[in-house]
Amino acid sequence: MISAVIFDMDGVLLDSEPFHDETTTSILESYGAKGAYEAIRPYVGRSSADLWAAMKAKFDIPASVEDLVELQWKKNVAGIPDSGLVRSEGLTELLEFCRQKGIHVAVASSSRQDYVEAVFDLLNLWPEVEVFASGAEVKNGKPMPDIFLLAATRLDIDPERCLVIEDSTAGVQAGRMAGMYTVGYDNPTSGGQNVSAADVVIKSLTEVPKIIEQLSTVQLLPVNSPTRRMAVASLAEIIWNEHFPGIITQEQVNYMVNKFQSLPAITKAISEEGYQYFLLVLGDTPIGYMGLQPQEDDVMLLSKLYLMKPFRGQRRSIVLLDQAERTAREMGKKRLRLFVNKRNYVPLRVYLRRGFRIMEEKKTDIGEGFVCDDFMMEKEL
Repeated sequence: MISAVIFDMDGVLLDSEPFHDETTTSILESYGAKGAYEAIRPYVGRSSADLWAAMKAKFDIPASVEDLVELQWKKNVAGIPDSGLVRSEGLTELLEFCRQKGIHVAVASSSRQDYVEAVFDLLNLWPEVEVFASGAEVKNGKPMPDIFLLAATRLDIDPERCLVIEDSTAGVQAGRMAGMYTVGYDNPTSGGQNVSAADVVIKSLTEVPKIIEQLSTVQLLPVNSPTRRMAVASLAEIIWNEHFPGIITQEQVNYMVNKFQSLPAITKAISEEGYQYFLLVLGDTPIGYMGLQPQEDDVMLLSKLYLMKPFRGQRRSIVLLDQAERTAREMGKKRLRLFVNKRNYVPLRVYLRRGFRIMEEKKTDIGEGFVCDDFMMEKEL
């Protein structure tokens, strides 16, 4: 689920790259530089320090990088009020969509803070943007992910739940490196930047609400193909290693993943042991899974139910539990049974709220000297 949209500023919130180009090329031409416009193309979206260090070396400019950066930003800030720049098409509607959906909004720009503030004043963005991060606040500029991670930290939202909108090659690389869903805005005024490495490429901000809606759509898919079995095995390895080392030893985690959660184990469970697996997908991203096994009596065993860390606490497990109960009833089962580690407190509370009762404590020898110390829980259907 997308919980935050992080915008690059220039070329995304407003078509300001030509404005920047005019400032930068005028400074370069004042030093006699030839071919200034073509020389600055690779530095769109990158920090001013990177730009001017390269230009100083390329054109043998006598001024210091610091003085060139200061001159650039003074010209930019001074020119903003009379620039005639307006919001990009679809921005107002996208911000309203975010407000209505409770999606947080941030801006992460390589530009200097006083320039960011001048743009916010011009476009009246203060009421609509919660936080911003500027290039001067991070050690590494784009294409490194620092600025996007800073924005996510200020919003207190996991990177996996953030969507980045970028119009530059470096910005797209930074968004991907941050682990965020990255939208490449193919803006013709941004100087022919290659944004094809993004998760999706758009021509207008009007396309973004539909993308967010798609990414927020949950599907529950039966695991009936090799590709889906591989997805379950991959999820199992990630989830067990991020969640269970604080509950059981890493050695037991490794053993249990290999014995019960690996691709061969899942394939055998489905083909030989009567298991049904379901894959929970958000947008096009697998985020969790469940395994069910009918027992000989009137019981359906809910053998496995796991979600990736960023998606816990969002009531996502309800979809899986509803399916478990529905499948059990369809097969004529009257009870849903599961086992949960006694120290796995959060799922334990979820199951109790769902109507499960603790029936008994059960220690099970699973081989290699490892023991599962569980509560057996059941719910009447």
